[in-house]
Amino acid sequence: MMNPTQFQKGKLIQEVWGESCLECDCTEMPNVHLYSLKKEDVAVLTCPTCDFTIVVVEIETLYRSDLKDQLNEDKNKIIATNSAV
Repeated sequence: MMNPTQFQKGKLIQEVWGESCLECDCTEMPNVHLYSLKKEDVAVLTCPTCDFTIVVVEIETLYRSDLKDQLNEDKNKIIATNSAV
């Protein structure tokens, strides 16, 4: 049986990352780090090959049933950046 952290990481990979890296199409699983800040939880998903990173700030939103309705609203945005070294 999966512990809650493993379930949360698996859900993040499935819902946010998908099957491969958006930048380099690497099919390896991303590195996932979860952080608890004062008012919210934050997850950082990083590609092990090219270091492409996605930061998810409102993690609890992924677990609500009305997520599809919220994604259709203009106020929700996904911002992805990549800095090449």
